[in-house]
Amino acid sequence: MIYNACNMATLNLQRKTSQPLYCNHDHYLMALNTFNQHTRHQEILAKWTEEEFDSNVVKVLCEKFSGDKLDDQPLRVLGVGSGGGYQETLQLKKLKTKFSRISATVIEPSTEQISKYQEMVRQNSSDITGIEYKWHNQTFQEFERSIAAGQKYHFITIVHAIYYVGKVEETVKTFSELLEPGGMIFMAVKADSDMSLLAKTFPQLAVEEQTPTTTTESHEVKTNDLISSTDVKSVLSKNQMAYTQSSYTLSPDLTTCFTEDEMTPVTKLVLDFITTTVKFQESVPDETFNQVMDYIKRNARVKKSDQGDDKYYFDIECEILVISK
Repeated sequence: MIYNACNMATLNLQRKTSQPLYCNHDHYLMALNTFNQHTRHQEILAKWTEEEFDSNVVKVLCEKFSGDKLDDQPLRVLGVGSGGGYQETLQLKKLKTKFSRISATVIEPSTEQISKYQEMVRQNSSDITGIEYKWHNQTFQEFERSIAAGQKYHFITIVHAIYYVGKVEETVKTFSELLEPGGMIFMAVKADSDMSLLAKTFPQLAVEEQTPTTTTESHEVKTNDLISSTDVKSVLSKNQMAYTQSSYTLSPDLTTCFTEDEMTPVTKLVLDFITTTVKFQESVPDETFNQVMDYIKRNARVKKSDQGDDKYYFDIECEILVISK
């Protein structure tokens, strides 16, 4: 995942000392990792990769670029917001079964995340023989300015990073221009579900298309928390780009928000991620906190536990779009 910078020194709403999550790199990563572990996000994506990636991506790419169609060149793969590389590595291993040479370009602005990815590659070097990595510890905007004219890729993967690379229409067009004819894009993006509606209902919690600024790691990025799969599909349809779609649901358990005197540390971090706010409970005005929690409770899915207690799950719908050029 890409984390983003923030020039939101002040927001539209009077706050105590609240800070958008993307202003604080360390807290962002902590909240992101906690959210992913709590919702088993990586496992869900890994299952899709195991069950669907061969037929939806590998088979199509083989038809387009197998044999002499690559002219002795490697299959060129671009990862945007690659994070620690877990999902990308699973995809690359699948591609490796059909393509003997792969050039994988990795874009990730977080030094911590890209170092984690590099370490995983070192530890599993025998499993990825034939894959040449090109590391770019920078944002997509920075990469775009430095890329050689005419450089194109056969496959682009962007997992929940579309929010951090600029305006959706410009971004989709840019990715299309970076694709070879016959190339494909794998994109995971949140749908118009409760998390998206939360940001729209409480715009003071969202960061929308800000001017690029400098983070603690000196990277320039934009962000738009309000982008959803509906926006992306609208652009794809407008530009007559073919795609297939499938969906999955993340269901963070927020029960302790409503049944306990004190939230658990995990619940607090999950709530920080959902509201994109550092230490949301402690930092926003009581009125805002109560309004947001009321919204979450009203929109939560209530399920009885084995003990007969109510459990509150805040379902977040996501979509996987496989886009063809």
